[in-house]
This record gives sequence, structure tokens and C-alpha cells, in this order.
Amino acid sequence: MLVGKRLILIVALVLAVSGCGGDDDPPRSQAAAGEGFPVKIEHALGTTTIPSEPKRVVVVGYTDQEPLLAMGIKPVGAMDWFGQGTFGKWPWERDAWGGKPPAIVSSKSYEIDFEKVAAQRPDLILGLYAQLKKPDYDKLTQIAPTVAQAKGDPYTTPWRDMTRTAAKAVGRVDEGERLIRETEERFAAFRKAHPEAAKEVALVVDAGTAPKSYYPFSSKDPRGQFLDELGYQPSERIDKLAGKTFGTEIAKERVDLLEVDRLFLLIDAPARKRLDKDALFNRLDVAREQRITYLPYASGSQLGAAVAFNSVLSIPYALDGIEKSLEGS
Repeated sequence: MLVGKRLILIVALVLAVSGCGGDDDPPRSQAAAGEGFPVKIEHALGTTTIPSEPKRVVVVGYTDQEPLLAMGIKPVGAMDWFGQGTFGKWPWERDAWGGKPPAIVSSKSYEIDFEKVAAQRPDLILGLYAQLKKPDYDKLTQIAPTVAQAKGDPYTTPWRDMTRTAAKAVGRVDEGERLIRETEERFAAFRKAHPEAAKEVALVVDAGTAPKSYYPFSSKDPRGQFLDELGYQPSERIDKLAGKTFGTEIAKERVDLLEVDRLFLLIDAPARKRLDKDALFNRLDVAREQRITYLPYASGSQLGAAVAFNSVLSIPYALDGIEKSLEGS
């Protein structure tokens, strides 16, 4: 991690280089852009002024690249949330990157590498799906104008708000509103096709360690917000246990807490095999009556990850996959 004089020196060098521009600046969308600058954006750590249309955006939030990609903007640097060099491999992101993934600006997946951020010569840094602390925010602002997470509990900002903030930051407000309308229409179509959802309690559960333990997400988490948009009701028991957090781990002995009308399990093949053999889980009515939708997380369709990202880019892909899964259940 950079501190003090070393960071200042790197920033100075970056500014000197970036002032010259370059052929490696990312291509821009054909949509109208750059209107309305300067803009001011309020966030959890203050107010940021963005003086002009950004040309080189680095994202240090784990899903911040997605609303940008949906608007035709390719960040030059991004965090590798899953630590597997996954950019360009997510099915819903692949075409948007066009074979040119961003530089990875994280170390150990979750930690910002300030040197790598500075090396991308950004003129804007976004940390929307993040929990930036003041010391790290201060370091980032020495590199470029930085927009931190929204006020409130971290990692719970609704997808609409994230889209609007990203769109305002890059001068694409109209484009952001268009994406929001289209996504809302997709959710509305699902609710119309599945009116039964309004009468059902549903949970998204990370079952990667099943049957030893489970991690159901609360209605505050983006995964829980996704279910709400589908029309399902939240589990009051899980919300109470989670409190102000975005979920809660439950032991095998409390698998009864997963007894709801519909389960969406984020699970890959190894855990699925273990779960299929677990007598305690399979005594649940939701299991016996096959009211479970299995969403591969890190393999296959990766629908579970698309639900977890819950962005204007991943939501259409997630809805397509879940529709097919429900038709087959």
C-alpha cells in the first residue's frame, strides 16, 4: 500500500504523462456524451466535483464496471472480485469488453493496489459497490476525482441508484435512464408471467459450503433486492437474523430457516452432489416438492454470479436464465 511521498511522486508522474493523451484511450460510445460538466456527486465520504467528461475511468467497486459497460464505456482498470482474472469471462460481460479486459487494480481480490490505479492514468475513479474508508479515499483523490459508495449501509445500494450515479459521473444521464427503463420493463414482464411470486416467500442462498452451512441473503442485499423485483416476498426470519447486515450464516442444524416457498441456491457441482445426499435438507418441503432453482455460481451458466452482480448489464442475462430454469422445474 502506498503512503506519503511515494504516492505523491507517482501521482505527479501520472499527471505528467496523462496530460499528453494517447492512442490507448478507450473508445467511446456513439451516444451523445459529455454534456453538463462540471458535475457534483454526493456520497458517503463527501462531495466530488468532476470537471469534464472522463476519458479514462478506473473502478474500485466490485461491480462498478457494469453500468459503464452497458453505456458503452470500458473502464481502463477494475477490481477482480473473484480473484480469478474473470473479466471478459462473465457471459454477460464478454461481448461488452470486446476482447480487451481492463487492467486489474486489486491485490488479493479485495485490496486496492494504489500503484496500479495510478498507472492507469485515470481522470475518474468510482467506488460505488464498495466500502471505501477515509484513508483509502484520500489516497485515491490524490490520483483523480473519486466517487465513493452512497450513504447508508455498504453493498446495499440499489441498482437504479448505482446506474444513475455512474451515468451522471460520465455525462450519460439520458443513457442511464434508458437502461433503467428497459430493465424495469424486463422485471415487469417477469412479474406478469409469474403472478404466483407475489404470494410466495423466497430466498437466495449461497450454498457453496452445503450441507455444513448456508448463507441466505437478506432483502437489503442486491440478491434480495433482485427477488423483490421479481415480485417475491422476503423471509422475515432471515431479515431479523441478518439485522443491518446483508445476510447471515446458518448451521446445518438450523436448515429449517430455509423452509420457504421458493429457494434460489447459488451452488456449483461439488456442493450440489453433497446436498443431494443430505437427509436433513431433503426433508424440507421446499426440497421434497422441488421448489428449488439451482443457479451455478462459478461454473456453467454462472447465473448465480449474474444475480449477485444485480446490475443493468447482468439482470437481463439473469432473468433469461431463471425463466428457463422455472419453465423446466
